[in-house]
Amino acid sequence: MRFPKYGNYALDISGNVLEVFATGAWNLKTAEAFSEEMHDLVDRFEDKPWGAILDGRRWVLSTPDTQQVVIDAIKYSITKGLRRSAYVLDTGMVKRAQLEYTHPAKERDFNLQGYERNYFQHYFSALNWLDKEGFSPIAKT
Repeated sequence: MRFPKYGNYALDISGNVLEVFATGAWNLKTAEAFSEEMHDLVDRFEDKPWGAILDGRRWVLSTPDTQQVVIDAIKYSITKGLRRSAYVLDTGMVKRAQLEYTHPAKERDFNLQGYERNYFQHYFSALNWLDKEGFSPIAKT
């Protein structure tokens, strides 16, 4: 399999869940475009609680200069109602270690507002956890 030169992503909202699919090796431009598009999408939640699922099994990591962009995007999302994030990764620990660096809890002065994240190897396990936490891609009527 060949990955795009600078990584790629797809974003979608289903129910009260933002779905993120990340592929390739991200550089600063990819992270900035992702952040901008995500900002536009999360406004649709109208500051109500929502969850996110990120499928990073085809993601190949990112350059160090992307870290702060991702941290800022997560912090913005938390202020806009993000309460749970489920990360779907393959079995290696390198991706998780890089993602742990983006956890806003490392900034003591930032209010997490009940935000939690969890890591999974299977997409459906992540969806089940989000559902138990009150977040589902299936709109409830």
